[in-house]
Amino acid sequence: MTEDAGKDAEETRAQETSPAAVDATVNVTSPVSGVSEAITAGASFLVTATNWRARKLRRGVKIELPAYLGVQCSWFMAFGLQLVLFPYLITGRNHLHLDGLALGLANMALSAPSVVFLLIGGVVAERADGRRLLILLHLLAAVPSLFLALAVSRGELSYLAMIFYALAIGTIGAFMMPARDAIVNEVVERRMRVGSSVTLQLGVTLATMAQFLAQIGGLVLAGYADKATRMPPWLGGFSVGPISASTLLIVQGIALACGAGFALFMARGRQVRTGRKGLGAAVGDILDGVKAVRSDAKLSAMTLLMFGVGVFVIGSFLVVLPIINRDVYHFGSSGIRDMFVTFWMGAFASSVVLAIFRRIKRQGRLLLTAQFIASAGMIPMLWVVPHWAFLMIVFIWGNAAGISIAMSRSIVQDAAPKEKLARVLSIYQLGFMAGAPFGAALMGLLVDLFGPQKIAVVPAGGMILLILWMVFFTPVWNMKGSAWVAHHEGGK
Repeated sequence: MTEDAGKDAEETRAQETSPAAVDATVNVTSPVSGVSEAITAGASFLVTATNWRARKLRRGVKIELPAYLGVQCSWFMAFGLQLVLFPYLITGRNHLHLDGLALGLANMALSAPSVVFLLIGGVVAERADGRRLLILLHLLAAVPSLFLALAVSRGELSYLAMIFYALAIGTIGAFMMPARDAIVNEVVERRMRVGSSVTLQLGVTLATMAQFLAQIGGLVLAGYADKATRMPPWLGGFSVGPISASTLLIVQGIALACGAGFALFMARGRQVRTGRKGLGAAVGDILDGVKAVRSDAKLSAMTLLMFGVGVFVIGSFLVVLPIINRDVYHFGSSGIRDMFVTFWMGAFASSVVLAIFRRIKRQGRLLLTAQFIASAGMIPMLWVVPHWAFLMIVFIWGNAAGISIAMSRSIVQDAAPKEKLARVLSIYQLGFMAGAPFGAALMGLLVDLFGPQKIAVVPAGGMILLILWMVFFTPVWNMKGSAWVAHHEGGK
């Protein structure tokens, strides 16, 4: 028995150590090792999905800035068309042929709704989904343009129709401005989080450049209204136009509708919740924005400066220049086009230079210097100068305006509390828009009483006095840009 048992034990050990036995042992998988492999596979899948989502997010963030610039272009191309068509339809000999006061009152109707609705627009811009708001407003803005196109095509254009258009587009613009201007801050922030070197100043400058280019495109196109223009010989000598005013108004409506398409590629944006409810919520939010502006010397000074620009500069820009074009140089829509294209080309040229310098130390000092140059540039208009010299003055004026627009927006965006940004921007813009209707009506009246040239001393003198006050009694002249401070003093 013992020998048999020993043989059995040896056979058993031999079987256990045979290759077949070894393979059988290796092929046995425990439940624990299966779970481990599943967890490893799941983690690998999670990493892959996270990387895919991160790449998708980066692509979405990268496309946001071009989409935002597209929104800018659509609105301001329509605005460029409006800059020519609006005064042309009111003062042009082929249409209503009204005087300077009528043009001034119509421009007052164009900008007056902002005084009423701009602060509410700031509250709505903070509470609403920014993307949906931009889509809705662009679609609504296309309607007045198409209405005016229908009236012109039927030969039923009237001053009342122009006032209706002005009130409608002015009201929509009051909600559009804070929504569009506030969202650039978020676009830049999201872009910086994925490693972009775009600063807020650069983002604002790029938006300003897009604005100027689109306006120039609209201005050039509107200059062909009801008139053929022959190109110079070095461009081939061919003729462009005439394009009917009704067709151009349809183009204006289509351009506005395209802005809704660009807005589809933007993120929703942050929505501010203040905790207030009921009818008094909007009033309380607006008062918070007013307190934020009043408590910051830079914000209150910039708001006052924009009020002065609205009264003295915008009135001259919208009323005096078109009347000079008609009564002094005897041009129609093409003259308005050349004048405004020259102005915005100057503004674009200066904004290109600003885009090169991403961090400017003395933004306020540059702003006030540019405003002084623009104001002094009005003085030669007291005399009859050749048309080329007049356009040169307008170009210099445009240079100064490009700097002023970019720097003033950068200063306000830097200084404003981020949770109240849209409200602060609406108050800042209200300073500009509240002065514009008053300035337009005042300049229209003065043009009819004294002529378009003698009154140049009024806007020039008013702005120079305001600039001097800003230099000596506000912190704007000596302030430092936040981007410059962060870059040069952040490491100290």
